[in-house]
Amino acid sequence: MAKTVHPNPYFIDTANIDWGTDGVPRAGNYGDIYFSQESGIQESRHVFLTHNKLAERWRALDPATNGTFTIFETGFGTGLNFLITWQLWQSLAPSSWQLHYISVEKHPLLPRDLQRAHASWPELQHLADILQYNYPPRLPGQHRRMLNNAQIRLDLLFGDALECLPALLDSPTKTNPNSVYQANERKPCVDAWFLDGFSPASNPDMWHDTLFSCMGALSKNGTSFATFTAAGFVKRGLRAQGFQIEKVAGFGRKREMLRGEFTQIAAIDAPTPTPVAVPWHRPSAQSPSNNAIIIGAGLAGSSTARALAERGINVTVIDRNTPASGASGNPQGVLYTKLSPSPGDLNNFTLASFLFSLPYYRDRLESGDIEGDLCGVLQLAKSEKEIAQYEALKKQLNKQEWLQFVSGSTLKEISGLPLSGSGYFYPNAGWLSPKSVCDADLNHKNINLIQHCEAVTLKQAPQPNQHWQVLDAKGEIIVSGDILVVANSNDARQFQQTKHLPIKPIRGQISYVDESSLLNTPTCVICHEGYLAPPNNGSLGFGATFKLHDNSTRINQQDHEDNITQLQDMSSKLLKKNAIIKGGRASLRCSSSDYLPIAGAAPIYGDFAKQYAGLRKDARAVIDTPACNHPNLYINVGHGSRGLTSTPLCAELLASYICGEIRPLPRRLCESLSPARFLIRKLSRNQNIDE
Repeated sequence: MAKTVHPNPYFIDTANIDWGTDGVPRAGNYGDIYFSQESGIQESRHVFLTHNKLAERWRALDPATNGTFTIFETGFGTGLNFLITWQLWQSLAPSSWQLHYISVEKHPLLPRDLQRAHASWPELQHLADILQYNYPPRLPGQHRRMLNNAQIRLDLLFGDALECLPALLDSPTKTNPNSVYQANERKPCVDAWFLDGFSPASNPDMWHDTLFSCMGALSKNGTSFATFTAAGFVKRGLRAQGFQIEKVAGFGRKREMLRGEFTQIAAIDAPTPTPVAVPWHRPSAQSPSNNAIIIGAGLAGSSTARALAERGINVTVIDRNTPASGASGNPQGVLYTKLSPSPGDLNNFTLASFLFSLPYYRDRLESGDIEGDLCGVLQLAKSEKEIAQYEALKKQLNKQEWLQFVSGSTLKEISGLPLSGSGYFYPNAGWLSPKSVCDADLNHKNINLIQHCEAVTLKQAPQPNQHWQVLDAKGEIIVSGDILVVANSNDARQFQQTKHLPIKPIRGQISYVDESSLLNTPTCVICHEGYLAPPNNGSLGFGATFKLHDNSTRINQQDHEDNITQLQDMSSKLLKKNAIIKGGRASLRCSSSDYLPIAGAAPIYGDFAKQYAGLRKDARAVIDTPACNHPNLYINVGHGSRGLTSTPLCAELLASYICGEIRPLPRRLCESLSPARFLIRKLSRNQNIDE
C-alpha cells in the first residue's frame, strides 16, 4: 500500500473515538475497543505485566547498582499499560534504577478523550494526572518526557510504527552477516515488549515483517514479549527473529495469547527493513563506563553532566573560570524556537528541543530549583517574508495548545506594549536565569566541579584501559576517566582531536536600562530583530547584537546604540527619551556552519576521511565497517543563541549514546547533529576536506 503524503508536515491524524452508551471508547479508524469497561486493568495486567514476568524481574534488580529497564510498546492508546506499569515499578523497583518506557501511537488521543478514559480508573488517577499534565502536543515525531525526577523516561512516538521503529535503529541496512560491521551492528537495549495496538484483524498494517525485524534488532538474550493475539503469522514472524514462542491462557473469554523470550541473534534470512545510509554517526563500541569528564560548565556541559549523573555515572566537570561565565552567563535567557512551513533538519530539531525543554524547565521552576518566569514568548512577524510564513504556519498549526497566532489588539493584551502587526505567542515559554540552570544541574551527588582550571591537552592512555586524561598547561594530569565530553564552546578547537570542527564565534552584546526608564512595561518576552524580557531586579535587559569577525568581549557604545535602535524600531513607546544605558554584557556565542548544534561522537579526522573516501565516487555507498571515532570521546557545542532550548535534549542524546539506550531522536536528526556530518558532506560532494 502506497503511503499517503499529507501536504502539512505538522499533521497527524488523531484518534477518532466513539464513546458508546456503555462508556467504552471505540476507535472509529479500526472498529475495536481500547479497553474493557469491566476488566480493562485486569486484562492489561494479565497480558503485559504477568506474562513479561515484570514483578519477579524487578524484585531481582540490585538496589546497590544503577540501571535502566526498557519497555517498548506498540500502541499507546489511552496510556493504560503505561500507567499500570508505572504503578508496579513504584512499588517494586529500586530507587537507583530508571524505567524507560517507549510507545508508538499512530493516532494519539485528544487531551479531552485521554482525560475521559482515565476517569475509568480511580486507582490510577494520581499517575494519570501527571501523564495528562505532560502529554505531548499533537505533532508527529518523538516526544520525551522526564517524570518522577527523571526516574521515569517516557518516549511517545507519534506516527506509524513501521516508520518510527526503523528510525530508532543505527542502520537497518542488510549486509554480509560475517562482516565486521554486522558483528557490531546490534545495539540491544529493550528488556520487554508490549505488543498491543488493536488486533491483527483490525489493524493488519502494523503487524508486519518490519515490526518483527526491528524487534529482533533491539532485543537481547532474555528480552521478553507478550501479546493478546495468537495469530499464526505473528508467531512465524517472531520465530524468524529468534524469539521462543509459548501459547498461554488469555484473559476472560480470550482462550489463548502469546508470550516468549528472545534467545538468539536473528536468522540470516529473516526479513530486513529497507537499506538506508551508512551508520557513520554511531559512536565506536565501548565497554560500560563508571565515570566521565566534561570540559566546560556552561549550559551544554552542565546539562550533560546532569544527564549522566542521573544514570549513576560519576562525573567530573572542569571549567577554566566558573559555571556559566561565558555565553551562558547572561542574566536572562529565552526559551524559544523559530518555525518554518517547510521544515528541514534545523527546524525539526529546534522544534523537538523546544517542546522537550518546556516541561523539562517547568518542573524545575515549580520545585524552586531554578530562577525565571514562564511568562510567555511573543515572536513578531514584520517583514514580507515573515508575514507570508506566518500565514502558512497559521494554516498548518491551528488548534495547538502550545502555540497561538495573534494580531491587532491581542498583541498589546499579551505583551503590555502598543505593538502592531502579527506574531506567534508561545504561552508556556519564557525566560530563565542560565546561571541558576547550570548551578542546579551541577548540584548532584555524582558530580564533582573543578573551577579555575584550564584543560589544555587531551590524551588517551594506551590499551587495555584507554582512559582519557586531561592535562593542564604544564602537562600535568588534572583528571582521568572512562568517558570525555568536550563542551567548552569555541575553545573546543584548541584540542588536537576536535580542532577540525567548523565552529565560529559570534559576538553578542546586551544592554540594560533602569526600570524607571520605561513608558510601558513588557509582561512577556518579545522577540523581534533582537529580544527583551520583563524587567528583572530593577533592570530591563535587551539585545543582543549579532556580529561576526569580532572576538572582543569588551562593552562598546556602538553595540548599545544598535540595541536601542532595534528596540525603537519595534516600539517607540517603550523607553523614555532620556533613558540611559546603565550597563551591558558581551560574550561570544558558538555556532556551527549549518547552525545546528554539534552533539555526538568525535571522528578521528584523517582515518575517517580515508574510510569513507568511497563516497567521493558514490554518495550512497555502504561502508561496511564501524566508523573511525575516538573511543568514548564526545562533543556538545555549537548551540548559538538557543542554548537554553537545545542543550537539555542534546544532553539526553549523548547520555543515550554513552549508556547504550534508545535515543531521544530519530536516526536522521542524530546524523544531522553528528560531528562527522561535515566530513560526510564534503566527501559526498567530492570537496577538499581541509578547506
